[in-house]
Amino acid sequence: MYVIANALKNLTRNSGRNLLIAAIILAIISTTVVALIINNTARAVIDSYQDQFASEVTITPDMEKVREEAMARMNESGGAVGRVFLQRPQLSPEQLLQFTTSEALKESRVYASMPANSDQITAIDQSEDDDTTAEQPGGAVTFGPDGGGSAGTEGSGGVAVGKVFGAGGNFRVYGDYFADFDEGNRSLAEGSGRMPEREGEALVSADLADENDLAIGDTITLTSSLRLELDDTFDAQGKSDGDTITLNGTEYTLSLIDDTTYQASREVTFDLTIVGIYDDLTDAYPDPNMPTFAALNRRNEILTTLDTLLALRKTDEQGVEVQATYFLTSPDKLDAFISDVRGMGLTDEFIVSTNSAQYEQTVRPVQSMKNLSLMFLAVVLVLGSIILLLLTSISIRERKYEIGVLRAMGMKRGAVALGLWAELLMITLFCLALGIAIGSLVAQPITDALITQQVEAQKNEAAAQGGPTMIGGPQGGGVTIGGGPGMRIIGGGAQAQPLTEMDVSLSATTLAQVALLALALATLAGLVSISRITKYEPIKILMERN
Repeated sequence: MYVIANALKNLTRNSGRNLLIAAIILAIISTTVVALIINNTARAVIDSYQDQFASEVTITPDMEKVREEAMARMNESGGAVGRVFLQRPQLSPEQLLQFTTSEALKESRVYASMPANSDQITAIDQSEDDDTTAEQPGGAVTFGPDGGGSAGTEGSGGVAVGKVFGAGGNFRVYGDYFADFDEGNRSLAEGSGRMPEREGEALVSADLADENDLAIGDTITLTSSLRLELDDTFDAQGKSDGDTITLNGTEYTLSLIDDTTYQASREVTFDLTIVGIYDDLTDAYPDPNMPTFAALNRRNEILTTLDTLLALRKTDEQGVEVQATYFLTSPDKLDAFISDVRGMGLTDEFIVSTNSAQYEQTVRPVQSMKNLSLMFLAVVLVLGSIILLLLTSISIRERKYEIGVLRAMGMKRGAVALGLWAELLMITLFCLALGIAIGSLVAQPITDALITQQVEAQKNEAAAQGGPTMIGGPQGGGVTIGGGPGMRIIGGGAQAQPLTEMDVSLSATTLAQVALLALALATLAGLVSISRITKYEPIKILMERN
């Protein structure tokens, strides 16, 4: 106890010297806190984006091969030079579902959607002369929950260039698409049932329920159209528009798309039992310029299970659009996944990849800032430690006589060393508390300034190279098989932007790291300084004083 009590008294006896040491330690700790907060937050952001971009699989058409096949078809048919019609390769729902069985995947997110009509209930904003049951040959724009659409040939998530059709129904039925519930934009109305779990169960919006006096337990009847594309092997001899034919034991109605091409379609009727009613915080029409009719109103979305919609269709039928998103167990499993899906029938007309380029473009400013914080931390620790060691060494040399007296009185070397180390530790603990507070306050402004500087440097670098400052990615541009409902247009859309802001905070990990560094610094300074004193005998120290 005497050693600790004496150490406390020495803090005030030598206040000037101790204040100088405290100032150095405070500067080291404060800058260390800032550097570690920035580094740890940046690393967490980078890891999160790496998992998002490097693990989500993108399956896109190989445009070079698509062009080659288009040229080959043109040459075979003797078409005019310069008129090349690109035909986008399709992935069937069966293939998309089969890909989910790959052992290289951590998880898969699959949902389906289809347009529907009903003679039993009225959609919100439905007009009396709505004619939305027309067939949709080729591609169609089908509007999804984000107010955009999933532009593509149904069943593949693709795009048929040059063809845009109506929404296909007053209602849109989704199977296993509950992303808005996860994001907090939708929720079950208080006391209004549960989520659908089995085939034939569904949720309806509170607005749609009020419009039609629907309640939990009611059954609604919907109709939709499923189509079957007929290839060149179909014998159209003696057939005409509106004829009924039987294919694979199922009756279809023939529709003449153009002078020589037929399409077979059939109407399906299905019942859904309402098991819940949901409140909706999303905008009914996210785009104020969007026309106000039933097919585009998000309040007309009916949510059911994936199995409910898949059970309606037969193999190769279109009309139920399936979207699948695949996530690898780790980025290095991409080759294994490619091998699996190739074995499942994915042709070389498709490219399988992860969007590492977008990842690098997005997080480059954060990565640069992380590296800068590490360099700054290393410089501060090295220079700060050297200055602190010099100060403490000079301080203890001035106290040689005091140490000699204590040793002459019978105090052991260990007790003397403990007293000197206790003084440094007390100063360090005080500076640690103050330094953490200061570092936490200035970390965010410093981060904002650094990331702005890095973004500007990235833009200037891209401009100097004559290239774009942003690149396209699956969130807006390009074509992907997967993702939530949204407009997917070949070669267009928004571009991936680098991160321009980062919220930092003091985590438990950072706090522990700072505490350990402060303790190590105090211990190192104490040991180095003490080692120069305790090697002398008390008599020799006192004689040098005389």
